[in-house]
Amino acid sequence: MYLIPQVKKCVSREGSFRLELSIKIYFDKLTNSNLFISSVLTGSLVKILGREPEIEITPAERPVGIYFCTKEMAGPENYTIDVSPERINVSGGGEESFLRAVQTLCQIVNQCGAEIPCLYIEDYPDFPRRGFYHDVTRGRVPQLKTLKWLADKLSNYKINQMQLYMEHTFAFGNIPELWSGKDPLTAEEIKELDKHCRRLHIDLVPSLSTFGHLYELLRLKRFEHLNELDIRASDLPHNLWDRMAHYTIDPQNPESFELIKSMIEEVIPAFSSQFFNICCDETFDLGKGKNLKRAQELGTGRLYVDFVKKVAGVVIDNGKIPMMWGDIVLHYPELIEELPREMIFLNWGYSPDIDSSSTEIFARKGLTQYCCPGLHGWSRFAYDINSASKNIRRMVSHGHSFGAEGILTTDWGDCGHVNLISGSMHGMMLSAALSWNHNSYEDDNEFDRAASVIEWQEMSGRLFKLLRELGSLCTFHFGNIYAWAEGFGGLWNREEQVKEIDIAEISEKFKKAEIIKDQIFSLRDFSVEKYGEFIWGARAVRWTLGLLSYMKVVEYRQAGKILHDKNELIGEGKDLLDDFKVLWKKRNKDSELYEIEKIFLSAFKKIESIDARGLL
Repeated sequence: MYLIPQVKKCVSREGSFRLELSIKIYFDKLTNSNLFISSVLTGSLVKILGREPEIEITPAERPVGIYFCTKEMAGPENYTIDVSPERINVSGGGEESFLRAVQTLCQIVNQCGAEIPCLYIEDYPDFPRRGFYHDVTRGRVPQLKTLKWLADKLSNYKINQMQLYMEHTFAFGNIPELWSGKDPLTAEEIKELDKHCRRLHIDLVPSLSTFGHLYELLRLKRFEHLNELDIRASDLPHNLWDRMAHYTIDPQNPESFELIKSMIEEVIPAFSSQFFNICCDETFDLGKGKNLKRAQELGTGRLYVDFVKKVAGVVIDNGKIPMMWGDIVLHYPELIEELPREMIFLNWGYSPDIDSSSTEIFARKGLTQYCCPGLHGWSRFAYDINSASKNIRRMVSHGHSFGAEGILTTDWGDCGHVNLISGSMHGMMLSAALSWNHNSYEDDNEFDRAASVIEWQEMSGRLFKLLRELGSLCTFHFGNIYAWAEGFGGLWNREEQVKEIDIAEISEKFKKAEIIKDQIFSLRDFSVEKYGEFIWGARAVRWTLGLLSYMKVVEYRQAGKILHDKNELIGEGKDLLDDFKVLWKKRNKDSELYEIEKIFLSAFKKIESIDARGLL
């Protein structure tokens, strides 16, 4: 039997408890929250019993049944489960601990069926805050039903915080032109999601760019003068690379602060959380434009910290606790202590071999921090599970060693957000497992089997092994295709590296992608609804490898054999695009799907333009 997360203590006993049709669930008091918790459990029991068990107050005689008993516990999420042949006893300090116990019990029921083995479980988390950070800005805005589905998934694995990253995808009442044509989340939608999350004991936290990453805001005619760069951004063509890499607000212009303040104060009422993430990361342009002279005189760090203090003050004045990314302030460690003591630092680092240096700095200064690994799916058709697993393991280890308050695992959507949400499940589950029990699942193969069985009911345990292999086949991603098709530089331009790749290696990986696709198809419980996003990812990886061979042989005139001719490459690419649009619309608003389509069409045009005479 697999459990994610693994429990801290589990003692097996002789015998079993049998789920009979007459089984009832008992609570020492019936609250709305307890009734909701029982509905989570009955979702699994119905599959076995064919009916929903009755819910009653605990009787004095205690017949056979499932019992929830409130007891004093060491922590709000601590619980025990005691299974005997006569009853299942669940003990916890209250509703939150009952929900955590039910999440474990559901996994047991789903795997064991009507015969639940007798056992005794004691369980509690290693980190009080275990979060998932979801990008709803860089192209893809989920439908409300998708965000509720995501919250349900997070709850299944005992994650208790969810952050939504926003730049221009909140429907600001005073800046309608910011989100026009982008299908933003409304305050009403967020309030409904917030209510759903509260029932699941998930803290829904707003995350709003307030310093860097303000591309869409600073391209608006009425705000372009607030850009640190002295440019007329509204006249420039839209560029997804610039949206990632530039557009920091001018911290010395009083209008900048007033604008950011108004945006924060409009977002705050939509969320019940005590926290507000002001981001303030990747302020790449600061001190390189209008404030160049001031930065030379005072230092870029002084410009940065003084504005962050003002922004954090808005959050504090509104009764919230500020959070911020830690990447920029780490360059100015002597200034960190000037920031409010309430500040929570989100210490991110995505390298598979990330060291503990940044974690040590925050710990040494006695500051509250979350360690923040990444899922390595950004701009990819298939998540790089190997890199993500290594990164998550190291960041959890660093966080545990240096007393971090929490783990916040990030899922970004760079360059239009082509990374479909099913791909994020593996890394989310691994982070959930390790942030609850950091000593568990030391072996990737064991975890992959467990995740396949528990999340996908893929009883052979092969699914995530296949997806791990798929994610390692091609490092050339959608952003690289965008840069190649549009002909611009930056970190996304990888053409020189492509020239160095062995074309025989590309051919082998091309074949492997096809094999993986066929193996996913061959899974006994295969259905398009269940595995459709993974199949699309395998097809897209194979197509990308075919594109690389075409680039090398046809465009760069290197020796070798192309895997697709021009017509096959464009034809398969169009099929991929059509199928992607269908998958996108099942879970998401239309939002910026048109950007993805433009990039594909630009790539097709580039393929058409390459002179292939004499080579085909």
